Amino acid sequence: MVTGFDLIHHNKPLQKHWVKRVIAYLADFFISSILIYIPLYLLGIAHMPRIFIYFPAIAGAFQVFYSAVLEFNNRQTLGKILLNLEVEGLRGGVALHEAIARNLSKIHGLIVLVDAVLGLATEGDPRQRYLDRMVDTTVTAEPHHFQDYIKRHREEEPEEEPPLHFMERGIEDIRKCRECGGRLEEIGFGESRCVNCGRIQ
Repeated sequence: MVTGFDLIHHNKPLQKHWVKRVIAYLADFFISSILIYIPLYLLGIAHMPRIFIYFPAIAGAFQVFYSAVLEFNNRQTLGKILLNLEVEGLRGGVALHEAIARNLSKIHGLIVLVDAVLGLATEGDPRQRYLDRMVDTTVTAEPHHFQDYIKRHREEEPEEEPPLHFMERGIEDIRKCRECGGRLEEIGFGESRCVNCGRIQ
């Protein structure tokens, strides 16, 4: 299994992609927070003591709404426009329910982080967060064929050879303990004892 973490440490375009994703997210977080703070300020409740308790949840819910609507209509949020990123539906366009689902983790910054880590830790397109994978969407930037890169990475991995049948192994291998690999000594009656663990075989 090849994951995003297997690729990212030596794949410069993938590193650049995720740096741009993080910057775009922070830009959108700032923009959506300002957009929700302004009406709260105009309504005169922005300075109420309890608003600091509820504001993160309100801002997170608004960011989900803000991101889903813009990605459904334009496939880009303002942050993604700034960083030249675009949401792509792997089965065609981006439906509204897909835009909502892929942005649900933006309700809280820690959930977004877990979403991104799960996406990189599982097999698939290394540009996807986990929720992207659930609804078949991804985020594209400069052209880079990650699937071809994954294929080459797989081809470079040495395949484990199946263990040889005892008839195909040399005499030295046969004379090793099946339990611990220690040297065997003959004890008669066609049996041997391991000098390390004492197992008779």
